[in-house]
Amino acid sequence: MLNLSTASIIEKNKVSTDGVWLLMLEIRYDGEEALRLVNNTENIAYQGNTYYAFPFTLDDITENNNELPTAKLQVSNVTGTIQRMVEAHNGYTGAEVIIRVVNSKIPDVAEVEESFVITGTEATAQWMIFTLGSEFSFTRRFPLVRMMKDYCPFKFKSPQCGYTGREMQCNKTLSRCRELRNSVRFGGEPTIPQGGVYVK
Repeated sequence: MLNLSTASIIEKNKVSTDGVWLLMLEIRYDGEEALRLVNNTENIAYQGNTYYAFPFTLDDITENNNELPTAKLQVSNVTGTIQRMVEAHNGYTGAEVIIRVVNSKIPDVAEVEESFVITGTEATAQWMIFTLGSEFSFTRRFPLVRMMKDYCPFKFKSPQCGYTGREMQCNKTLSRCRELRNSVRFGGEPTIPQGGVYVK
């Protein structure tokens, strides 16, 4: 259940109001200037940034026990402006997409804010279609580095290892690291219990 702010509840319960609920979109890609759009007839300012009026639609977000949340975002491509930006940025694949819902009468307060990652892009004459998904993936290794009790993942004499002595070999165990007086840089996790740790 969505919890609205007190100001939004008051605005929602008014018999008559000229306030409207707006859907805003922010796409962040590779440290560049974010693309900010609002599904409105005029630009709006939100937290010091301008959101440009531009037509787009967002399908219902699928969310259940069997799959990660996904959604289809369609942004107008009639002018070709968005497509040119997409092509210049490798399809925006991997870009962060933040979707916000705000009330025009309550500035700088987002009643809903969801974050996604673009996992796919399609183009038609009318729409740029982005597939939004979660950054987490069951097909990627997590954590990226395997953590073991008595094994160092660092390459011998690498910057992470830090050993600068004359020895030429290391079996990557904590005992060998201690022999080389380099245990402060040991990359294993000696505090892991002997039986191992299982994440459920």
